[in-house]
Amino acid sequence: MINNVVVVKNLKKYFPLKLPWLEVVLKKEKPVVKAVDELSFSIKEGEALGLVGESGSGKTTVGRSIIRLIEPTSGDIEINNTNIVNLKNEQLRQARKEFQIIFQDPMASLNPYMTIGKSVMHPLEIHNIGTPKTRKEMVLELFRRVNLIPEKEFFNRYPRQLSGGQRQRVVIARAIITNPKFIVSDEATAMLDVSVRSQVLQLMLEIKKEYNLAFLFITHDLASAKYICERIAVMYLGKIVEIAATRELFENPHHPYTKILMSSIPVPDPNFKKEKIIPKGEIPSPTNMPTGCRFRTRCPYVKKECEEIDMNLEDLGDGHLSACPFFK
Repeated sequence: MINNVVVVKNLKKYFPLKLPWLEVVLKKEKPVVKAVDELSFSIKEGEALGLVGESGSGKTTVGRSIIRLIEPTSGDIEINNTNIVNLKNEQLRQARKEFQIIFQDPMASLNPYMTIGKSVMHPLEIHNIGTPKTRKEMVLELFRRVNLIPEKEFFNRYPRQLSGGQRQRVVIARAIITNPKFIVSDEATAMLDVSVRSQVLQLMLEIKKEYNLAFLFITHDLASAKYICERIAVMYLGKIVEIAATRELFENPHHPYTKILMSSIPVPDPNFKKEKIIPKGEIPSPTNMPTGCRFRTRCPYVKKECEEIDMNLEDLGDGHLSACPFFK
C-alpha cells in the first residue's frame, strides 16, 4: 500500500487588506484577500500532483503555505505523518529537511556571493548531516547526477557564471541534498528556453522516481504538467475546481474552466481544427468574490442556479472530482 506523504485539509490563507484608518473603523468586518480558501488534497509517495491555473489563482500561495514559508491562516498540513502547523521554532527547523522547494527564479534563490558548491552544501551544515569531507563528496556526487560536469570545477563557480539551465540544476541539487520526502516545484521551468526546459523536466522526472518523492508541481503550462504528473488539480480564485488522474482530465474535462484551459494548449499541426473557448471578462478580485460559483461571471455555460449554489467538489468516480454539477 502506497502511503500519503502530504495531506492538506481545509487550508486557508487570507491576507489582510490595508485601507485608510477611517474605512477600517467604519467596516464591520476586516477586509481580506482570500488567496487560498478551503483547499484539501493529498499526495502519495512517488506521486506528482500538478497544480494549474491562471496567474492570480493562488497556486504559489498554496505551495509556500504548505511548507510554511508563509503562515497559513487555518487548516492542517501533514507531511510524513507530522502536522507541521503545530511545530514551533527548533522543531520546524529540524522538520524542514523532509520538505524543500524549487523556486521559479534560481538566480534570486542563490546567494550571489557564495559558490554553488557551498550553497548546495549549506543544508547539510544546517541539519548537521555528515562531516566536512563527506559533505563535499555528497555535493560532488549530486553534481554528477544533475549533469553539472566537471563537478569539481562547478563546485567553485558562482551563480553569475552559470547559464539559467545550470542554475536550475543547482537549485534541484540543493533541494534533494537532505533526502527529503516532499518537494514543491514552483514554476521551476517557466524562465527556461524550450530546449532546456525539456531537459530539466526530464531530470525532475528521473529524480522523482529515483528518490520516490512526493511532488507538488505548480505550473501554468498544462503540457508540462501532463508530462510529469500522475494527477492534476485545477485551481481558480483560491479554490480547486477539478482534480483527476492526468489522462482522465485530458480526455474528459468536466469543469468549464478546465475545458477552457485545455482549449488554450497550442497545437503544432496548423491543419488541425481545435475549438477555442474564450472566458468572459477578467478574473474577479479575491477581496470581492462572486456569490455562488466563483467562475460564473466568466463561464460561457453559466446557469441561473450558479449564482445561488456554492459549488463544492463532487466525486464523479475513480478519484475524479469536479465543482460543476451542470457541465458535461
